[in-house]
Amino acid sequence: MFEKIASFIVNKRKAFLVFFILAAVFGVFSSSWVKVSDKLSDYLPESSETKQGLDIMDESFTTFGTAKVMIYNVDYDRALEVSKEIEDIKGVSRVDFYDKSDKDYENKDIEDYYKNFSALYTISFDDVESSKLVQDAIVKVRDLVSPYDNVVYTTIDKDDAKDLNKDMKVIFVLVIIIIIAVLLFTSQTYMEILIFMLTFGIAIVLNIGTNFIFGRISFVTKAVGVVLQLALAIDYAIILFHRFMEERRYYKPKHALIKALAKAIPEISSSSLTTMAGMVALMTMQFQIGMDLGRVLLKSIIFSMLAVFAFMPALIMMFEKQIEKSMHKNFVPNIEVFGSGILKLKRIILPLFIVITVGGVILSSKTGYIFDVNSIESDKKTEYLEAKEKIEEQFGRSNIMAIVIPKEDYLREAALLKEVSNIQGVKSVTGLANIEVGNNGEYVLTDSLNPRELAEVADVDVDLVKAAYRFYALKNEQYGAFMKSIDSYRIPIINMVDFLYDQIEEGGLDIDEDTISDIVDIHKSITDARKQLESEKYSRILLIWDKPLEGEDTFTNIDNVQEIAKKYYDEAYVVGDSSSDYDISKSFGGDNLRISIVTALLVGVILLFTFQNAALPFILVLTIQGSIWINFSLPYLTGENMFFLSYLIVSSIQMGATIDYAIVITSRYLALREEISDRKKVISRTLNEAFPTIVTSGSIMAASGFVIGNITSNPTIASLGKTLGKGVVISMIMVMVVLPVLLYTFDFIIDKTSFSRKINEEENKREDEEENIIITES
Repeated sequence: MFEKIASFIVNKRKAFLVFFILAAVFGVFSSSWVKVSDKLSDYLPESSETKQGLDIMDESFTTFGTAKVMIYNVDYDRALEVSKEIEDIKGVSRVDFYDKSDKDYENKDIEDYYKNFSALYTISFDDVESSKLVQDAIVKVRDLVSPYDNVVYTTIDKDDAKDLNKDMKVIFVLVIIIIIAVLLFTSQTYMEILIFMLTFGIAIVLNIGTNFIFGRISFVTKAVGVVLQLALAIDYAIILFHRFMEERRYYKPKHALIKALAKAIPEISSSSLTTMAGMVALMTMQFQIGMDLGRVLLKSIIFSMLAVFAFMPALIMMFEKQIEKSMHKNFVPNIEVFGSGILKLKRIILPLFIVITVGGVILSSKTGYIFDVNSIESDKKTEYLEAKEKIEEQFGRSNIMAIVIPKEDYLREAALLKEVSNIQGVKSVTGLANIEVGNNGEYVLTDSLNPRELAEVADVDVDLVKAAYRFYALKNEQYGAFMKSIDSYRIPIINMVDFLYDQIEEGGLDIDEDTISDIVDIHKSITDARKQLESEKYSRILLIWDKPLEGEDTFTNIDNVQEIAKKYYDEAYVVGDSSSDYDISKSFGGDNLRISIVTALLVGVILLFTFQNAALPFILVLTIQGSIWINFSLPYLTGENMFFLSYLIVSSIQMGATIDYAIVITSRYLALREEISDRKKVISRTLNEAFPTIVTSGSIMAASGFVIGNITSNPTIASLGKTLGKGVVISMIMVMVVLPVLLYTFDFIIDKTSFSRKINEEENKREDEEENIIITES
């Protein structure tokens, strides 16, 4: 069957060549259709409170742009002048700084704004951060503070995707150089390198160009997808080409290619299943970033196989003469001595493996995990993270949260605001029900005042205010106000300002220009506040505290806030980076267990059918799982915390991809033990023959991981790269050192648990019984 398929592909190779080229052209254009999400919170489970709260906030509220700016080596008077200059910039609505001319300066501590000759400004803008007004304003702010030593901490002009794409271009070039260098060392002919690059170039373009079918992908997937596709699937091209070179010794090129392809299709397909199993396990995560990355990488593996099966044969036939001319000496050393040495140390290696693996299980369970991108320690930092760290170092932490509640009555909201403000570590709480008005801040915006009280607050003639109150009662058909004295009639300040502004707009009020200007200014401030704090159905409360982004103390305080909010409202959401981290931490344990079990089971079942043996799946999975446990115990040993996403993604990729190295060795071992009776020679030959494949694929994947980890400034991608690089190196060592000892030591168990052996024994037994019957009858 496979020879018929191979013959069809080779005979129709020109048609396949044209098809793939046209598909690649389409992929180049369709790649621009793919939307990229740069927030991990977009992938929270729909059932999580943070996700529900975020969706409500996106639909119901407007979030104006903000920025924190710190300048160094400046005296207070000059710092105050700078704050005034920033406030004069078009698009800036407010600059929060310590100023004795402000009415609320007595409630401020100067050290929150100025200390050690450093000044901190908290800037609020007039519109959302994506607007041209705010984009222009932040440029002017940066220009204004440029003469000083400064840092600017804002998301207004933060472009992670742009920075990451710039990094990934450098990384991609370096990875290509690494691949070429490795292939030069392990190849048989220089031409195969070009064939591999063209094959995977097509596969990459097809994968990127079809990502639009998912609507959007995460920045994590976009960044690492190409490099991982190269590292995960380079084996496929190597297998086919090496098969072709073997068959070429006995057949003419076309017939050799058919023979090679017929053998390679089932071999590559079965090898890819274990990698796919890791991607499928990743897709079972509750945190949907796993689904996003898993399905894109799964698709990349399929496209890589198709390119190797249907596109690469055309290239091989096209460059067949150049393949012959560019043959070179094999640089891969003979390592049969290494195999013999491993067996001599088997009495040390096996107990050491047990000790290290058990230690890995224990220590990896003690490894601390972090769930916020900004908590990752990375060698290369973005301007955003550097600014954040420097401001926190000088002025302490400032963690922002939001409480989203139904819009009901202001008295209940005020009670909630008061209780939340008493939580330890809370620096400020802002809602419509606690925005102060008046010279001394004796009232809040939602307080209900009588005419005399409002006249005192607004510094307006009381008779004018009484007239406005009567007009308000008449317009709102509240005739009870006329039955009693108008002096006792109370109206919320916020409602009265809205009413007066509407009457001014309609020309229904005859008052002086100064009062009209004051009302218009107050109404604008209230409107801006409402856009951010109140919608038709919901209210939002902003909470600032000095807690770290994550940790037991922070998560306990989130529970306290939720408990208080639920006491006043049946529906309440606590939203922010910390609550997102908290939700992720709660799903992490389940995702971790699910990925480990699903990956091990799928890989085990594939190995069971591949080798037709009950013991081998256990030996191979244990070898790679041991590598994973060792990899994830390293952070504990070095006193570091591990980013949760690195653990979940790398654990599935490390099992799904590096199990191939164990399969290569085991397959060679089983084949050679049929030809050679001396098991020691079998192990030596096995390692020598498997070494080129393992060192090619493993070194490419490990080097790619380390390059990603050390080049990119994105902490998420850097953490993934470093963890993957270390994991692949550990897996390579384990399959080259420990697996041969396991195969040699447990050879008798492998022999007894072979399905083919049992079938042969049953057939022999049946033949003996039939022979005995014949003899008896005779």
